[in-house]
Amino acid sequence: MAAVGSSARKLELLHCPDLSRCLAAFPSASELRRVHALVVTSGLSSDPFTVARLLAACAVPTSGNLRHARSLFASLHRPTPFMYNTMIRALSRSPRPVEPVLLYRRMLRSGLSPDRLTFPFLIRSCSVLGFAGLGHGVHCHAVKFGLDSDVFVVNNAITMYSDWGDMSSAQQLFDEHADVVDVISWTALVTGYSNYGRLDYARWFFERMPERNPISWNAMIAGYAKDGKVKAALHLFNKMPQRNVASWSSIISGFAQSGRCEEALAVFRVMITREVTPNESTLVSAASACAQLRDLNQGEWVHKYVTEHTVEMSVTLGTVLVDMYGKCGSISKALKVFKDMPERNVYSWNSMITGLAMNGSERQALTLFWKMQLMGLEPNAITFIGLLSACSHSGLINEGQQFFDMMTRVYGIRPLEEHYGCMVDLLGRAGLIKEAVDFVERMPVEPHPGLWGALAGACRIHGDVELGEKVGKQLIELEPHHGGRYVLLANMYGAARRWDDMAMVRKLLNQRKAAKFPGKSSVEAEAAASV
Repeated sequence: MAAVGSSARKLELLHCPDLSRCLAAFPSASELRRVHALVVTSGLSSDPFTVARLLAACAVPTSGNLRHARSLFASLHRPTPFMYNTMIRALSRSPRPVEPVLLYRRMLRSGLSPDRLTFPFLIRSCSVLGFAGLGHGVHCHAVKFGLDSDVFVVNNAITMYSDWGDMSSAQQLFDEHADVVDVISWTALVTGYSNYGRLDYARWFFERMPERNPISWNAMIAGYAKDGKVKAALHLFNKMPQRNVASWSSIISGFAQSGRCEEALAVFRVMITREVTPNESTLVSAASACAQLRDLNQGEWVHKYVTEHTVEMSVTLGTVLVDMYGKCGSISKALKVFKDMPERNVYSWNSMITGLAMNGSERQALTLFWKMQLMGLEPNAITFIGLLSACSHSGLINEGQQFFDMMTRVYGIRPLEEHYGCMVDLLGRAGLIKEAVDFVERMPVEPHPGLWGALAGACRIHGDVELGEKVGKQLIELEPHHGGRYVLLANMYGAARRWDDMAMVRKLLNQRKAAKFPGKSSVEAEAAASV
């Protein structure tokens, strides 16, 4: 009789209003603990159905009880396939996408077989991880277990390959399962081809989609925008049946990235007047447009929108605002945004260091770098461009050389053209022309003509005709059709009253019919013609 009474009590708890209500909704952590305690004290912790319901409630993304789900799952002696699938799904949204893969391996070792609900979220985790071998292996497992034609598996596999840019595998999978693919597969192909610059293929699939969704429209708009084809992006934007914030953001970003910043801000204003709430990406693009225009008023307006609408100051948004204020010359506001940021990364520090360097606060830029070191952040190539630029502008020769050595020897960063340019500028400004020439000649890579041009300019400023002649001839050899190179050498000869050499350069210029370098002013063109 006691056993019968116990079973009746368990049955009563299974249908307990509190238990059912809590597990059916999105329970809070405290509610889940209460229900879990109820399950344990009633002896229902051995009932697979009840435990599965509790685990599923813990694993709901909106509940935020992933920690409780981990603890509950760890206490299970023999999890069922449903329980494994529930945890794999929950962990696929965790900050560590490798966890679902590890759990899947444990599932196989326990002797259980996966089913059609195992692979979609497992493949999604592989997509986030970006390990092609691992993702391909998981997909092969789906084939092995006869689940390769399941629409959810197919959709996620096509999306995974598309995310990696492996469009041949994505396309092959799409073609092999043409009878089961749906709008998700079509969208994955359109997005993949668009993201990796194959707009012709993306457009082909987009135009043949049985059903277009906002994601496919936005993928095409973003693809054209990133490729600088803003007119085509705008054409699609205007044809779009229903726009969302991503559509507006893509257009604004496209205008900003292609240098059409005034148009980017104009679209942003229209977006605001139509009461479409911008997201972080929109605000980042708008602030970036202000930075390119060096328009402080517009930049302050964008920043004001952020503060008045209590937009969360993310690392990306804060960094672009720091960069904007730095480029607009408002270093005090850049510092305030930087100090108020709840979280900073190396790019945030780089923006602040560069802003200080370009606004006459070179020493402060170097001090900020040492603070960055104390915070345990490792600098990157951009950090050292800012530091070397600061040293160049303030004539800090020793410090500049130390930073260059630190970059290569301590951090193993391979110098870029910009680093070499800063060093040449640093030595050239200080009149150390011979040292600058030696530095360029010792470079492990072929010096860019721009470096020789900077050297030639330094030679002219400091009146070093001998080295200037050597550098000038090197420049003409590298760029025989660049009229400005002849002008520079001729001017040096003229300043030294070496008229015969000046006439020789003029003759050489006429013989080679050197073309004006694109982007040079008409004044320089006339100067080249008059030599």
